[in-house]
Amino acid sequence: AVLAYVCTQYPDTQLSIVFLPMYTFSAGAAIKVIMGIDLAGVLLGWKTFDHAAHLGGALFGLFWAHYGSTRVWPLREHFIGYWHELRGPPKK
Repeated sequence: AVLAYVCTQYPDTQLSIVFLPMYTFSAGAAIKVIMGIDLAGVLLGWKTFDHAAHLGGALFGLFWAHYGSTRVWPLREHFIGYWHELRGPPKK
């Protein structure tokens, strides 16, 4: 989720792989390739990694970059207040 968020916010940033620093690519291209590999892993049933979890995290990062910080985050105080009402006063 964090990688997808950063790649969405800064798509022109140049990245490289640790052991291959001579090859660089943009963050926007990186997230597309990573999500494509994870989608292929889900559809083809690859068992090396949990591709569904990585794809879900990346989708949440994209969601948060586009909608979360502007539409969800401002509503947090309402939900926190509601949670405090549900749980009641602090126990001693």
